[in-house]
Amino acid sequence: MAPGKIANKVRTTLPGPSVQGWLLPHLIAWVEKRGFDGTSIRRLPGLEDLTDPDLRVPEASVESAWHLATTLTGDAVIGVHLAESVPRGTLDLVEYAFRSSASLAAGLERLARYGRVLSDRVAARTETHGEGLLLHVHDTGRTALHPGRAEFALAVALKFARESSGEDITPLQVCFAHAAPENTSEHRRFFRSPVRFGAGSNSMILSAAVATRPMQAADEALSSIVRRRLDKALAERGLHGSAPLSGRVRHMMVEHLGEATLTPEAVAKTLAVSRRTLSRHLADEGTSFRNILDDVRREFACTLLRDRSLSVGDVAFFLQYSEPAAFNRSFRRWTGRTPHAFRQS
Repeated sequence: MAPGKIANKVRTTLPGPSVQGWLLPHLIAWVEKRGFDGTSIRRLPGLEDLTDPDLRVPEASVESAWHLATTLTGDAVIGVHLAESVPRGTLDLVEYAFRSSASLAAGLERLARYGRVLSDRVAARTETHGEGLLLHVHDTGRTALHPGRAEFALAVALKFARESSGEDITPLQVCFAHAAPENTSEHRRFFRSPVRFGAGSNSMILSAAVATRPMQAADEALSSIVRRRLDKALAERGLHGSAPLSGRVRHMMVEHLGEATLTPEAVAKTLAVSRRTLSRHLADEGTSFRNILDDVRREFACTLLRDRSLSVGDVAFFLQYSEPAAFNRSFRRWTGRTPHAFRQS
């Protein structure tokens, strides 16, 4: 079997992109308060216990939840309406990192930075735009993001900004990548500024004067505590530059094994470090490139061998072994069994 097909198989069985489950109970409640049955959403994979504050839901289930909610309610502006309705604290620590910031600009920067805790798919950043501040929400997925999710992201950021500053803030401009719905009056009502659709990006621009507004709940002590916890969460997921290098290397291997030749040189180049620097930092973290690759290969091998449509040779080739015998030796070292014996157990 071709490596690309094997890659597709394994990425459907290994843990994929996920989203923090904090918002989903509010999405379901919003649907049900309007008299619609939310059972179809509750039955999606991974939504069995939304009371768990640490629950992460598969990205595919979250996207399906938004599609179902929109279909059930017929609301083309569901993202804006949900943002208006969610109670204070819905986004947990990420929200409090925003609210405890000294200024609106600092809050938006933290919302963008720590938003990666909320979703593996949706990334954001802030940057100076002329004399204003741009908040850009970037979709890293391979398929189009549900419009409601993009609209929720910008709407909830503006809601937080208005509440936290005590000012009736109006953006200079709001842009969405998706096409305009038939009626955009609700977008104009909420944002109270020009809203462009089909703009190629999801973004919002605030004036420099607005960006410097102080936050009413600014609290450096609380902010410091919250940010330490969020930085730890980011590091554990390997989502920012201060994360352990071993975690970032492992993330690359999981993403690209079977699709590209993984060598220390290639990984070092991608991470913008020298091979020597890569080896030194991994050694400081008590591991090595070879050890990480060995562990990722073991995880993939145990997953792939459960698929009987793949031969042992297919699995060995996917894992970049020169021959099945070399793979057999490694697998025996990992598990004490041959691949064939493991498959029969």
